[in-house]
Amino acid sequence: MTGEIDTEFIIRTKLHRPPVARDHLHRQHLMDRLNQRQHRPLALVSAPAGYGKSTLVSCWLEACDVPSAWVSLDESDNDLGLFLTYFVSAIQRTFPVACAETLSMLKVAQLPPASVLAKSLINELDEIEKAFILALDDYHFIRDKSVDGLIAKLLHHPSSLMYFVLGTSLND
Repeated sequence: MTGEIDTEFIIRTKLHRPPVARDHLHRQHLMDRLNQRQHRPLALVSAPAGYGKSTLVSCWLEACDVPSAWVSLDESDNDLGLFLTYFVSAIQRTFPVACAETLSMLKVAQLPPASVLAKSLINELDEIEKAFILALDDYHFIRDKSVDGLIAKLLHHPSSLMYFVLGTSLND
């Protein structure tokens, strides 16, 4: 099994980083802060809507020499199976055979318990031998407790080579 995702059920453009305009004014001091914290498992980029969070992270990833993956989240991603499908698909764009076991668990009629999925994903992320960045944009759309629980488990037992960047708008 190659671990390739059946893209019939996902919107592939959600895995594309937003383009950075040529005349974009880089916020170098913020990009430097993201660079300086890559040894930590998580960076949270939070501000009100329209303040340029997605553009900042996209610009930083464009300039970064570390491989990266991107997921643009929305309200429909409040389903653990769909969320994980996007998560794994994003990682497989950079590491095509990664997370094959977790992927196979997503193709069954009834998902295994979230704890089983988390354990599988944690172990498979740990098998990736190269540092990488995973940006989850618009995380404020996620309300599902099982998705939050999965992210919490990943952060509780982080891969030393994965750097999460969560982009989120401030709640009203």
